[in-house]
Amino acid sequence: MNNKKVFDPLAWASQENNANSETKNEPQIVSAPVVNPTASVPPDEELAKAQAVCDELIRCGANIAESYEDYLQLGFALAHGLGASGHDIYHNLCAQSAKYRQADCEKKWQECLSKHDGRTTIATFYNMAKQAGVDLSALSRSYPSAEFTSNPQKPHGCEANGIQQQNGVTGSSQNIIKQNLNKKTTPTTDIQTKSPQSGEETEVLRFSFSLTFSQNLDKSKLPVTLQRIVDENDSAEEQDKQLLTSIDCLAISQPNVYGIYGGKRVYTPFYLFILGEAGIGHKGAIDDIRQILMPIDEDFRKQYYAQMAEYKEEHAAWEVRKQQRGKNAETAGQEPEEPVYRRIFISADSSAAAFKGDLYNFGGRGLVFSTEADTLSQALGQEWGQFSDAFRKAFHHESIDSTRAKDKQHIVIDEPQLGMLITCTPKQIPELLSPKQNENGTSSRNLFYCTKGNLEWRSPFKEKKPTADRYLEIGQSIKVMYDQLASRGNSRIQIVLTEEQEHAFDEHFRPLLPEQIGLYGEEFAAFIVRIALVAFRIMMILTTLRNFEHGHLADTQQQAFACTDDDFQTSMTIIDCLVAHTAFVYNTLLRPSDDASQTIQPMKPREQQLYLALADEFTTKEFELTAKSVGIPLKTAQRYLGNIISRHQLIERTSQGHYAKRQLRQA
Repeated sequence: MNNKKVFDPLAWASQENNANSETKNEPQIVSAPVVNPTASVPPDEELAKAQAVCDELIRCGANIAESYEDYLQLGFALAHGLGASGHDIYHNLCAQSAKYRQADCEKKWQECLSKHDGRTTIATFYNMAKQAGVDLSALSRSYPSAEFTSNPQKPHGCEANGIQQQNGVTGSSQNIIKQNLNKKTTPTTDIQTKSPQSGEETEVLRFSFSLTFSQNLDKSKLPVTLQRIVDENDSAEEQDKQLLTSIDCLAISQPNVYGIYGGKRVYTPFYLFILGEAGIGHKGAIDDIRQILMPIDEDFRKQYYAQMAEYKEEHAAWEVRKQQRGKNAETAGQEPEEPVYRRIFISADSSAAAFKGDLYNFGGRGLVFSTEADTLSQALGQEWGQFSDAFRKAFHHESIDSTRAKDKQHIVIDEPQLGMLITCTPKQIPELLSPKQNENGTSSRNLFYCTKGNLEWRSPFKEKKPTADRYLEIGQSIKVMYDQLASRGNSRIQIVLTEEQEHAFDEHFRPLLPEQIGLYGEEFAAFIVRIALVAFRIMMILTTLRNFEHGHLADTQQQAFACTDDDFQTSMTIIDCLVAHTAFVYNTLLRPSDDASQTIQPMKPREQQLYLALADEFTTKEFELTAKSVGIPLKTAQRYLGNIISRHQLIERTSQGHYAKRQLRQA
């Protein structure tokens, strides 16, 4: 019998409320040790009254600590009136803001406890609540406060918003969730979390994230090369990885191809991270993909060895001439120059100077390909400032300059074209891309794809010849494409969209930007803007590949190719899926926060209320109307929806402006 416990996201999302249903129906934050034991303990009556007001503010979705001034005032007011007992109330109210960081909040609370001087009293807190819409007179009439905590569904200050009538709530919200929601889960991915109090590793939380795009593609309309790469017998996730990694590799095999985007010349390479737990077998399969570039790489290696042999002969002859001339050695001629070793792959395990040197030697193009993210993480940890600067500039083809200490040579790389393909575990993402990289824009230059892996036995005898050999055979054709493009010299090829495609592109991303900002905050805007750029780059890659297959690249007089509708649609289908994956990684692993908020958090009562009020399928407009009907401000509701999608995994974005509850999609 298999007694392995399967994580149920719905049960977990409501477990905290269930555990506290006899006392409070609000998120509970474990109190930190009190560092100000001299603070007076307030009478039970004052604490109960403040708690009741806190309950009403949370039910109303009110955010009274958005500005720093309010944040500080609230802390001093609660510290004065409640002392150390106001800890949880302060945290819970501050948590209503998207700016909430538990560690920062705790630091500010301890500061307020130790420094409050009585000029800001508990009355300030009640006045802030009144201004936010809480009916203090109704609370007073319903006193004692035990009634508020033991019967959390009885609204007071929010009655006018029709919360109770809209949902028909009777009893605790966690019971309604258990009664009405399908608890089946999809295959899961693991994240090992750490306890915010002790820092020790805790239980592995399993979350559903199985969004794929391959099943939505008409494979017969892909360029023939990609049709050969995709294994129709594999799962949609495996096909996704085959397509994404091969497209990323193909980008670096297309020199002299550009497009005009935002008034600037842009090229094909982009940055891609594939996330998956160790041991699920995705690294080996992805490593095989690099074989499509090996014929190009091998050709440069052979050229180097031939040049090195010639150099050694010339250098030996020069040494003989120099010795024969004696004092007139300078007449022996100029010393032969040692050839440069050039590779299409750039090592992740190198210094920043060596990295720039390799990129320079290959004409400003190269692919960082690593199935061991720790290698890159260690390199970045040693010289992050220099690496980060180069990665950021290369993404937008901005000039990189460097002085090599070895030979004191100053190099300038104009319009660098760098690609990156990294596989890693979820735990490695915060190590690779820390909050500093979020702030400087490095994180937003990356696309992310999350894998759940195949946990079922797969026969190791399915393939009768090495998979790498199949990709190597495809690579021979890719080398022909590379040679045709490289031989064009300054005769570049421009990839253009039709007017209809340009309009469709704008109509897709114009509403997507505010939608995603509403869900995940303004910090996520940079991700969407750069995801749109990568969408255009994928269109360029597919268009170039298709024209190569049709024999058009050999015509050096042809200097522009239009994207086909098939390649446009394929690119948009892929990128729309990656928006969801990237948002998930941002919201769970990258969003600026302390360790506690990087774990999957239980749903707040108001998030549960919004979830229950939403239909099984709904549009953005219907969502806005629902939020209004239950009295939740739009910006707050958008933040809740973002959490429900990415953190709680109960709703998914099915298309532009359309959403569905997951249990309906899985039925």
